[in-house]
Amino acid sequence: MQADGKAWLFAPAGLIDGPLPAHYEPQESPFGNPLYAQQRNPTRQVFHRPENPYHPASGEAGAEVFPFVLTTYRLTEHHTAGGMSRTVPYLSELQPAMFCEVSPELAEEAGLEHGGWATIYSSRTAIEARVLVTDRIPPLEVQGRKTHQIGLPYHWGTRGLTTGDAANDLAHIALDPNVHIQESKAFSVGIKPGRRPRGPELPRFVEEQRRRAR
Repeated sequence: MQADGKAWLFAPAGLIDGPLPAHYEPQESPFGNPLYAQQRNPTRQVFHRPENPYHPASGEAGAEVFPFVLTTYRLTEHHTAGGMSRTVPYLSELQPAMFCEVSPELAEEAGLEHGGWATIYSSRTAIEARVLVTDRIPPLEVQGRKTHQIGLPYHWGTRGLTTGDAANDLAHIALDPNVHIQESKAFSVGIKPGRRPRGPELPRFVEEQRRRAR
């Protein structure tokens, strides 16, 4: 968007990755870039630190450890991270628990039960959520193969009338080169039935997933 109120397809100045828009896959994607060999935005900001490991991309060794696409989203009843809305009784009653949305196909494949517990994990951490089996999150047919999606609201935390694990803890830190926004709407994860490990078992579990993906 420019000062005259119009958007430019060709932006000769002001964009680090300009002047024309181009398609890049997310930092973590189960698919290769269908347009050209450059998989990820070459000007993205990345942070190679022990607490921020990145998952292998499509075709790289270990990519099968995190085979599903996760996306986060908002709920009508809660506001941003939930710090205000989780203290309101009627809002907490309307959305009383952190949950994950999965398709019936993924639920059957992963052994998940509607209303039961699931552990969603990345190479950063693992969280738990109640399972909501729904047709709203269908699998995607991309590049000739089926890929499942997992939907997570990002309104939960450790305080309030309703508490739960935080979805954004799963995400990596990779920033847009222009406005420096974290890429937390699309990344890869794994999922399994049951509650997540507690105490020292949690970092051990996460380290095991890292080893499997190397």
